[in-house]
Amino acid sequence: MGGVFSKPKAPPPPPPPPPTPSPADAAPAAADARRQAGKRYGRKQTILTGGAGVEDEAQIVKKTLLGA
Repeated sequence: MGGVFSKPKAPPPPPPPPPTPSPADAAPAAADARRQAGKRYGRKQTILTGGAGVEDEAQIVKKTLLGA
């Protein structure tokens, strides 16, 4: 007579904990972090405008040699 109800299913097991990084793995990660910081610093030096952008007037007339 047990055909109407089914047995409850067991919950899935919890995920395994993430592996802890060993000291040998930490050295390349630190080098990568330094490299990334250096790249950010390098790009920062190329920005020549402020937060509002370029505030000078745009030069819309091209100089030509035809009428000189």
